[in-house]
Amino acid sequence: MKILQFGEGNFLRCFFDWMLQKMESSAGKRYEVTLVQPIPKGLVKEIAAAGEYHVLLRGYEGDKYIETLDKVNVIKKGINPYEELDEYLSVGLSDIELVVSNTTEAGIFHDPAQTKPHNFPSFLALLLNKRAEAKLPPLSIMAMELNDRSADLLKKCLTLYGESFRYGAPYAEYLKSCVFYNTLVDRIVPGFPADARGRIAAQIGKEDPYLTSGELFHLLVIEGDNKILDILPFDKAGLNVIVTPDKLDFYHDRKVRILNGAHTSSVPVALLSGIENVDAFASHPEHSKWLADLMHGEICLAIDDSKETHAYADEVLTRFKNPALGHSFRSIALNSVAKSNARLRPTLEDYFKKEGKLPPLMTGAISKMRELYSHGATVQLPGGSLELKDYANIKNSSGNPSAEDYVDSFFPGLDSPLRAELVKAL
Repeated sequence: MKILQFGEGNFLRCFFDWMLQKMESSAGKRYEVTLVQPIPKGLVKEIAAAGEYHVLLRGYEGDKYIETLDKVNVIKKGINPYEELDEYLSVGLSDIELVVSNTTEAGIFHDPAQTKPHNFPSFLALLLNKRAEAKLPPLSIMAMELNDRSADLLKKCLTLYGESFRYGAPYAEYLKSCVFYNTLVDRIVPGFPADARGRIAAQIGKEDPYLTSGELFHLLVIEGDNKILDILPFDKAGLNVIVTPDKLDFYHDRKVRILNGAHTSSVPVALLSGIENVDAFASHPEHSKWLADLMHGEICLAIDDSKETHAYADEVLTRFKNPALGHSFRSIALNSVAKSNARLRPTLEDYFKKEGKLPPLMTGAISKMRELYSHGATVQLPGGSLELKDYANIKNSSGNPSAEDYVDSFFPGLDSPLRAELVKAL
């Protein structure tokens, strides 16, 4: 099976291409991936020329720390469409069945001022138009960007480029016949493991410049029906993949609230305590209990309080303890104002509706966040100074922001009763 893959970054290679290799080994399928460079400069040529790379996975299974090393050789070709348009179209007009993408959240956009292909969606639109003209079979298109419902966003951009480039009715009909899959992807991928470079080189007998690393845990949720398993038999390879016609939003919400929400809640608590990394915080006797109580007693309760949700929370707690991830609270702290609204607000609102009061631990974390931001754009922490680049997003940041200012900055437009209680708590 031939696949066109837009993006050659660590995530896709450690996640989807690793999955393809697993399916080759266990399900008897053969996969040939052509990497397409989604931006003018990249490494698609070099990665394809290498012929193979390795994926180092590390993490806990229960109380046991596990490390695995897998060789991946499904990538057969690399094309830069900005420089090799004819070659790109030649491959795209062959017997490919699937298009996969991960081009970052900024990679899917429409620029009406452009008159020729200039980004990932416009190059894909060009290819789909050529396939429509040649009356070739429709494609399955799986978007793995972190945007909410990224395949819907991609399809909208493709429609707009069809209009901008005046591709006409055959293109529009062909676009309708393609199957677009929204996804949720979940694996923490730090990338090149510098700490293990020499050891891995000795193990495999050579340097691997495209060695990448991630955690053991992986989850892919695909919105659609089980027909996708005909071309990607994840189930036969024992991979953690859920195909659902109608629950993608639930799984997305669950991840954002539990994993991302716990990260953001922990930022001020950890940094003000002098703890810099997630694994140290999650392994700390006092803070680990706080984290577990936050997840199980407040976030899960606000979502649906089901066994499945609590089991996912337990998995996240285990993942947070992984020292190989080197996950820094300073990086998580970036854009905390916007992240708080996206990640904490749903739990605040649902907990308040169910319990008639604020979630005490999350409220305490929000209070700590106010303390973090109360020192201005640069805060002195036990681990060194931290620049809060979004400090200007706090209302009245040039003066002396009040509790109301903080609440309205982090959670704009809260319902009056909830807003009043949160202001009082701060």
